[in-house]
Amino acid sequence: MGDPGEEPRDAEAAKTQVVTVPPGNVVGYRKPPVEHRFQKGASGNPRGRPRQAQASRQKKSVPFGSEPANQLLIAEAYRPVAVREGDKVIELPAIQAVFRSMGVSAMKGNRFAQKMIADLVRGVEEEDRKLAAAHLDTAMDYKIGWTREIKRCRNQGLPVPTPVPHPDDIIVDLRTNAVRIAGPRTEEEKREWDECLAHRAEAQEQVNLCAQDFRRSRKPRMKEILLSDWHHEQLLFDIINDNMPERYKAKLENRSYREGASRPGQASAIMAERRRSGKS
Repeated sequence: MGDPGEEPRDAEAAKTQVVTVPPGNVVGYRKPPVEHRFQKGASGNPRGRPRQAQASRQKKSVPFGSEPANQLLIAEAYRPVAVREGDKVIELPAIQAVFRSMGVSAMKGNRFAQKMIADLVRGVEEEDRKLAAAHLDTAMDYKIGWTREIKRCRNQGLPVPTPVPHPDDIIVDLRTNAVRIAGPRTEEEKREWDECLAHRAEAQEQVNLCAQDFRRSRKPRMKEILLSDWHHEQLLFDIINDNMPERYKAKLENRSYREGASRPGQASAIMAERRRSGKS
Protein backbone atom coordinates (compact mmCIF):
# COMPACT_ATOMS: atom_id res chain seq x y z
CA MET A 1 0.00 0.00 0.00
CA GLY A 2 1.40 3.40 -0.90
CA ASP A 3 1.82 6.62 0.96
CA PRO A 4 -1.55 8.24 1.90
CA GLY A 5 -0.47 11.63 0.47
CA GLU A 6 0.45 10.09 -2.86
CA GLU A 7 -2.12 9.77 -5.65
CA PRO A 8 -2.73 6.34 -7.06
CA ARG A 9 -0.73 5.43 -10.09
CA ASP A 10 -3.94 4.67 -12.04
CA ALA A 11 -5.20 8.27 -11.55
CA GLU A 12 -1.87 9.69 -12.71
CA ALA A 13 -1.99 7.50 -15.79
CA ALA A 14 -5.53 8.70 -16.51
CA LYS A 15 -4.28 12.33 -16.52
CA THR A 16 -1.60 11.60 -19.06
CA GLN A 17 -3.77 9.40 -21.27
CA VAL A 18 -4.14 10.83 -24.82
CA VAL A 19 -7.55 10.43 -26.45
CA THR A 20 -7.28 10.02 -30.23
CA VAL A 21 -10.09 11.59 -32.35
CA PRO A 22 -10.66 10.55 -35.94
CA PRO A 23 -9.52 13.25 -38.40
CA GLY A 24 -13.06 13.98 -39.60
CA ASN A 25 -14.39 14.46 -36.05
CA VAL A 26 -12.16 17.38 -35.00
CA VAL A 27 -14.25 19.78 -32.90
CA GLY A 28 -13.37 23.39 -32.24
CA TYR A 29 -13.79 26.97 -33.58
CA ARG A 30 -15.91 26.82 -36.75
CA LYS A 31 -15.80 22.99 -36.53
CA PRO A 32 -19.07 21.77 -34.98
CA PRO A 33 -19.67 18.10 -34.23
CA VAL A 34 -20.28 15.91 -37.25
CA GLU A 35 -23.93 15.30 -36.38
CA HIS A 36 -24.59 19.08 -36.50
CA ARG A 37 -22.76 19.85 -39.75
CA PHE A 38 -24.48 20.50 -43.12
CA GLN A 39 -24.89 17.34 -45.11
CA LYS A 40 -23.20 17.34 -48.52
CA GLY A 41 -25.72 18.02 -51.32
CA ALA A 42 -28.38 19.41 -48.94
CA SER A 43 -29.26 23.09 -48.44
CA GLY A 44 -28.35 24.67 -45.17
CA ASN A 45 -31.52 26.78 -45.43
CA PRO A 46 -34.29 24.41 -46.58
CA ARG A 47 -36.99 27.09 -46.26
CA GLY A 48 -35.14 29.32 -48.69
CA ARG A 49 -34.44 33.02 -48.57
CA PRO A 50 -36.91 35.02 -46.43
CA ARG A 51 -39.33 37.14 -48.44
CA GLN A 52 -38.65 40.84 -48.70
CA ALA A 53 -41.22 43.40 -47.72
CA GLN A 54 -43.78 44.29 -50.39
CA ALA A 55 -42.52 47.85 -50.68
CA SER A 56 -38.95 46.63 -51.11
CA ARG A 57 -39.94 44.26 -53.93
CA GLN A 58 -41.80 47.01 -55.79
CA LYS A 59 -38.97 49.53 -55.53
CA LYS A 60 -37.97 50.80 -58.97
CA SER A 61 -34.95 52.72 -60.09
CA VAL A 62 -35.50 56.42 -60.73
CA PRO A 63 -34.08 57.87 -63.97
CA PHE A 64 -31.11 60.18 -63.50
CA GLY A 65 -32.17 63.77 -62.92
CA SER A 66 -35.81 62.87 -62.05
CA GLU A 67 -37.38 63.14 -58.63
CA PRO A 68 -39.67 60.29 -57.54
CA ALA A 69 -42.50 62.74 -56.84
CA ASN A 70 -42.22 64.18 -60.34
CA GLN A 71 -42.37 60.71 -61.82
CA LEU A 72 -45.50 59.92 -59.84
CA LEU A 73 -47.09 63.21 -60.88
CA ILE A 74 -46.43 62.57 -64.57
CA ALA A 75 -47.74 59.02 -64.25
CA GLU A 76 -50.96 60.30 -62.70
CA ALA A 77 -51.31 63.09 -65.28
CA TYR A 78 -51.20 60.61 -68.17
CA ARG A 79 -53.13 57.80 -66.47
CA PRO A 80 -56.10 56.87 -68.69
CA VAL A 81 -59.51 57.64 -67.19
CA ALA A 82 -63.02 56.95 -68.46
CA VAL A 83 -64.97 60.04 -69.50
CA ARG A 84 -68.60 60.11 -70.60
CA GLU A 85 -69.42 62.28 -73.60
CA GLY A 86 -73.11 62.07 -74.40
CA ASP A 87 -73.93 58.40 -74.85
CA LYS A 88 -70.29 57.37 -75.28
CA VAL A 89 -67.62 56.53 -72.75
CA ILE A 90 -64.11 57.28 -73.96
CA GLU A 91 -60.66 57.03 -72.41
CA LEU A 92 -58.46 60.10 -72.07
CA PRO A 93 -55.28 60.92 -70.18
CA ALA A 94 -56.24 62.41 -66.82
CA ILE A 95 -54.67 65.78 -67.65
CA GLN A 96 -56.63 65.99 -70.91
CA ALA A 97 -59.82 65.13 -69.05
CA VAL A 98 -59.09 68.01 -66.66
CA PHE A 99 -58.59 70.44 -69.55
CA ARG A 100 -61.75 69.22 -71.25
CA SER A 101 -63.77 69.64 -68.08
CA MET A 102 -62.32 73.13 -67.67
CA GLY A 103 -63.22 73.98 -71.27
CA VAL A 104 -66.79 72.79 -70.78
CA SER A 105 -67.09 74.95 -67.66
CA ALA A 106 -65.67 77.94 -69.55
CA MET A 107 -68.18 77.53 -72.37
CA LYS A 108 -70.98 77.38 -69.81
CA GLY A 109 -69.96 80.82 -68.51
CA ASN A 110 -67.61 80.01 -65.63
CA ARG A 111 -65.40 83.10 -65.57
CA PHE A 112 -62.68 81.49 -63.50
CA ALA A 113 -62.42 78.63 -66.00
CA GLN A 114 -62.49 81.10 -68.90
CA LYS A 115 -59.58 83.11 -67.48
CA MET A 116 -57.64 79.96 -66.62
CA ILE A 117 -58.01 78.53 -70.13
CA ALA A 118 -57.09 81.85 -71.77
CA ASP A 119 -53.99 82.26 -69.58
CA LEU A 120 -52.86 78.69 -70.27
CA VAL A 121 -53.27 79.07 -74.04
CA ARG A 122 -51.43 82.41 -74.09
CA GLY A 123 -48.60 80.94 -72.04
CA VAL A 124 -48.21 77.94 -74.34
CA GLU A 125 -48.28 80.08 -77.48
CA GLU A 126 -45.72 82.50 -76.05
CA GLU A 127 -43.42 79.63 -75.09
CA ASP A 128 -43.77 78.19 -78.60
CA ARG A 129 -42.87 81.56 -80.14
CA LYS A 130 -39.77 81.82 -77.97
CA LEU A 131 -38.65 78.30 -78.84
CA ALA A 132 -39.26 78.92 -82.56
CA ALA A 133 -37.28 82.16 -82.47
CA ALA A 134 -34.38 80.50 -80.64
CA HIS A 135 -34.45 77.60 -83.12
CA LEU A 136 -34.39 80.03 -86.05
CA ASP A 137 -31.47 81.99 -84.61
CA THR A 138 -29.48 78.81 -84.01
CA ALA A 139 -30.17 77.52 -87.52
CA MET A 140 -29.21 80.84 -89.15
CA ASP A 141 -25.98 81.12 -87.15
CA TYR A 142 -25.06 77.55 -88.07
CA LYS A 143 -25.89 77.99 -91.75
CA ILE A 144 -24.10 81.34 -92.15
CA GLY A 145 -21.07 80.29 -90.13
CA TRP A 146 -20.44 77.04 -92.02
CA THR A 147 -21.17 78.62 -95.40
CA ARG A 148 -18.47 81.21 -94.77
CA GLU A 149 -16.00 78.59 -93.54
CA ILE A 150 -16.55 76.38 -96.60
CA LYS A 151 -16.09 79.37 -98.91
CA ARG A 152 -12.92 80.40 -97.09
CA CYS A 153 -11.41 76.92 -97.42
CA ARG A 154 -12.22 76.77 -101.13
CA ASN A 155 -10.71 80.18 -101.78
CA GLN A 156 -7.51 79.28 -99.95
CA GLY A 157 -7.20 75.80 -101.46
CA LEU A 158 -7.71 74.10 -98.11
CA PRO A 159 -9.62 70.83 -97.54
CA VAL A 160 -13.32 71.64 -97.66
CA PRO A 161 -15.12 70.59 -94.45
CA THR A 162 -18.26 68.47 -94.66
CA PRO A 163 -20.31 69.32 -91.56
CA VAL A 164 -23.41 67.31 -90.70
CA PRO A 165 -25.96 68.64 -91.28
CA HIS A 166 -24.58 70.48 -94.29
CA PRO A 167 -25.45 74.21 -94.37
CA ASP A 168 -26.95 73.78 -97.85
CA ASP A 169 -29.37 71.23 -96.38
CA ILE A 170 -30.76 73.72 -93.85
CA ILE A 171 -33.82 75.31 -95.45
CA VAL A 172 -35.16 78.45 -93.78
CA ASP A 173 -38.54 79.93 -94.69
CA LEU A 174 -38.31 83.56 -93.58
CA ARG A 175 -42.03 84.12 -94.19
CA THR A 176 -43.05 81.54 -91.58
CA ASN A 177 -39.74 81.30 -89.66
CA ALA A 178 -39.89 77.54 -90.28
CA VAL A 179 -36.64 75.56 -90.39
CA ARG A 180 -36.22 72.13 -91.93
CA ILE A 181 -33.23 69.95 -92.76
CA ALA A 182 -33.35 68.42 -96.25
CA GLY A 183 -30.49 65.99 -95.77
CA PRO A 184 -28.72 63.82 -93.21
CA ARG A 185 -28.85 65.11 -89.66
CA THR A 186 -26.26 62.85 -88.03
CA GLU A 187 -23.09 60.99 -88.98
CA GLU A 188 -25.04 57.73 -88.97
CA GLU A 189 -27.62 59.15 -91.38
CA LYS A 190 -24.78 60.52 -93.51
CA ARG A 191 -23.33 57.01 -93.89
CA GLU A 192 -26.75 55.69 -94.92
CA TRP A 193 -27.16 58.48 -97.47
CA ASP A 194 -23.69 57.80 -98.88
CA GLU A 195 -24.64 54.13 -99.33
CA CYS A 196 -27.84 55.10 -101.16
CA LEU A 197 -25.93 57.47 -103.43
CA ALA A 198 -23.38 54.72 -104.14
CA HIS A 199 -26.20 52.32 -105.10
CA ARG A 200 -27.65 54.98 -107.38
CA ALA A 201 -24.25 55.42 -109.05
CA GLU A 202 -24.03 51.64 -109.56
CA ALA A 203 -27.49 51.64 -111.14
CA GLN A 204 -26.38 54.42 -113.49
CA GLU A 205 -23.35 52.38 -114.58
CA GLN A 206 -25.51 49.33 -115.24
CA VAL A 207 -27.98 51.42 -117.25
CA ASN A 208 -25.12 52.69 -119.39
CA LEU A 209 -23.82 49.14 -120.00
CA CYS A 210 -27.26 47.72 -120.79
CA ALA A 211 -28.05 50.59 -123.15
CA GLN A 212 -24.73 50.19 -124.95
CA ASP A 213 -25.09 46.40 -125.31
CA PHE A 214 -28.71 46.74 -126.39
CA ARG A 215 -27.83 49.11 -129.21
CA ARG A 216 -25.00 46.88 -130.39
CA SER A 217 -26.87 43.57 -130.24
CA ARG A 218 -28.55 42.20 -133.37
CA LYS A 219 -30.20 39.18 -131.74
CA PRO A 220 -33.87 39.77 -130.83
CA ARG A 221 -33.78 37.45 -127.80
CA MET A 222 -30.62 39.09 -126.44
CA LYS A 223 -32.07 42.55 -127.03
CA GLU A 224 -35.15 41.51 -125.06
CA ILE A 225 -33.01 40.37 -122.09
CA LEU A 226 -30.87 43.50 -122.22
CA LEU A 227 -33.93 45.74 -122.34
CA SER A 228 -35.40 44.00 -119.29
CA ASP A 229 -32.15 44.50 -117.37
CA TRP A 230 -32.00 48.09 -118.57
CA HIS A 231 -35.49 48.83 -117.23
CA HIS A 232 -34.74 47.05 -113.96
CA GLU A 233 -31.63 49.16 -113.26
CA GLN A 234 -33.47 52.28 -114.37
CA LEU A 235 -36.22 51.55 -111.84
CA LEU A 236 -33.65 51.11 -109.05
CA PHE A 237 -32.14 54.47 -109.97
CA ASP A 238 -35.55 56.16 -109.90
CA ILE A 239 -36.53 54.58 -106.57
CA ILE A 240 -33.47 56.08 -104.90
CA ASN A 241 -33.52 59.35 -106.80
CA ASP A 242 -37.23 60.07 -106.28
CA ASN A 243 -36.81 59.95 -102.50
CA MET A 244 -33.88 62.35 -102.42
CA PRO A 245 -34.22 66.08 -101.67
CA GLU A 246 -33.83 68.36 -104.67
CA ARG A 247 -30.18 69.13 -103.93
CA TYR A 248 -29.28 65.45 -104.13
CA LYS A 249 -31.28 64.52 -107.23
CA ALA A 250 -29.46 63.48 -110.41
CA LYS A 251 -30.48 63.13 -114.04
CA LEU A 252 -30.31 59.59 -115.41
CA GLU A 253 -28.20 59.18 -118.52
CA ASN A 254 -29.38 56.79 -121.26
CA ARG A 255 -32.95 56.78 -119.96
CA SER A 256 -35.26 54.38 -121.77
CA TYR A 257 -38.67 55.66 -122.77
CA ARG A 258 -39.90 52.36 -124.13
CA GLU A 259 -43.05 50.70 -122.84
CA GLY A 260 -42.60 49.42 -119.28
CA ALA A 261 -39.77 51.79 -118.40
CA SER A 262 -40.06 53.88 -115.24
CA ARG A 263 -40.30 57.66 -115.29
CA PRO A 264 -38.97 60.22 -112.79
CA GLY A 265 -41.35 60.53 -109.86
CA GLN A 266 -43.27 57.35 -110.71
CA ALA A 267 -41.08 54.64 -109.15
CA SER A 268 -43.12 54.38 -105.92
CA ALA A 269 -46.37 54.03 -107.87
CA ILE A 270 -44.84 51.31 -110.07
CA MET A 271 -43.62 49.36 -107.04
CA ALA A 272 -47.03 49.66 -105.33
CA GLU A 273 -48.76 48.38 -108.45
CA ARG A 274 -46.35 45.44 -108.64
CA ARG A 275 -47.02 44.54 -105.03
CA ARG A 276 -50.78 44.60 -105.64
CA SER A 277 -50.42 42.38 -108.70
CA GLY A 278 -48.02 39.99 -106.93
CA LYS A 279 -45.09 40.75 -109.21
CA SER A 280 -41.57 41.04 -107.82
